[in-house]
Amino acid sequence: MILRRVIKHVRNQEWTAVFLDFVIVVAGILLAFQITNWSEGRSDAVREQETLNAILEDLKADRGNLIDGLEMAQVNINASNYALTKAGFDRLDGLVLPVTNRNLTGGSKINIPKPQSIPETQKSQLWKLITIHYYPVQSDAAWGALMAAGNLNIIKNKDLGRDLQRYTLLWASLEGSNKTTYRSLRNQTVFTGQEFGLSPFSHIPEKDLIADLQENPKLVSAMRTLLEFTVLHLQQIERVDEAAVELIEQIEREIK
Repeated sequence: MILRRVIKHVRNQEWTAVFLDFVIVVAGILLAFQITNWSEGRSDAVREQETLNAILEDLKADRGNLIDGLEMAQVNINASNYALTKAGFDRLDGLVLPVTNRNLTGGSKINIPKPQSIPETQKSQLWKLITIHYYPVQSDAAWGALMAAGNLNIIKNKDLGRDLQRYTLLWASLEGSNKTTYRSLRNQTVFTGQEFGLSPFSHIPEKDLIADLQENPKLVSAMRTLLEFTVLHLQQIERVDEAAVELIEQIEREIK
């Protein structure tokens, strides 16, 4: 329609009309591009909000797992120190690392609170409280899918994107330590306990466990080593949890 009109105006040498037709065509093309860009931008914004909401849900699930890990590690540390002091050994007051570890909240020096009293109903379960540990696992379905698809650019806030990547590295470090160190030491302690007739889920009178510790340096050494690394485990979980809290706050600000 427009093309036929332009040809007619050219044949009739109606140059003003030709110019106006040209302006109309260009304006129409520009408007179409603008509408397309606006539509794509709106679609990207919607996808970003959906993605951020999904990541937020994963982070909240992470926090639940991390809090469980923190609470269990604190129980382990308290029970271990309680048993050591009852057996007449020095409790673990803290750790001093040779270098600062950025994956830990305590840096190079880590202090441990004094042990709390153990309820009477739990004193026959001290070995269980010492050896049964919890190892948090990341809920990364949304972020993992984004990484796999290579769609990281959907998150417009680049600082947030970098923080999410750093958070993933913290989790990788925690889960790697769980696999190579913490679980291994827990298993070794359980096996050492078995040599002296100790089973994690058996009820063992407190006085019997204390007597075993007093009579068997190997058992004390295994338990104390596990305690030391449980302190590191606690610190590492705390570091990941701090990062999770910060990301939740960032994402909640981004979500409109």
